[in-house]
Amino acid sequence: MPNRSAIATLSELLEESHAKPKMRIERLAPSAIYDLDYRVFVVAAAFERHAKAAPPIGRRIHATRLKLLQFIAIRPRLLPVIKAWSTAKPDEELTFTTQDLRRGFLGDQMFDSVVAFLVARGALEWMDTQLVEGKNAVLLSAIHTAAIDSGLFELERQTIEALRGIKLTVRMLEGE
Repeated sequence: MPNRSAIATLSELLEESHAKPKMRIERLAPSAIYDLDYRVFVVAAAFERHAKAAPPIGRRIHATRLKLLQFIAIRPRLLPVIKAWSTAKPDEELTFTTQDLRRGFLGDQMFDSVVAFLVARGALEWMDTQLVEGKNAVLLSAIHTAAIDSGLFELERQTIEALRGIKLTVRMLEGE
């Protein structure tokens, strides 16, 4: 007698019992966009690849820039939109509404929560509008390195790298 998979056995038992599946919408798995581990990685990777050296405080990045970077990293389909936005002249009409895009990334409350978590953990610190390395900043590089070593989040990492070649202007970050 061939070995049956556990799924096949379970399926047969459920069928024989006349069980009726019920879906509870309130128990559906949330999107990965709301997964803390995933978002911590994305913020860590964006910080690792885009933060600039600022002796003696270590590396730093403008918080709004980091917010935009991680927003695009988890939505790689927006990369061409950011490229177009970056190179557009102030009076040039685009095929998308820049205000909608800005509202999207500025309204990302999950980013705010992740940053608050990383600040509480000591990985980041606030310095006016900048996020700088905290006393436990090694956590950020460890998370980033572990993902690379495990081959995780490749599309997000590629997007973060691609963003290095795109000029993010003050107009993009703060409005027109």
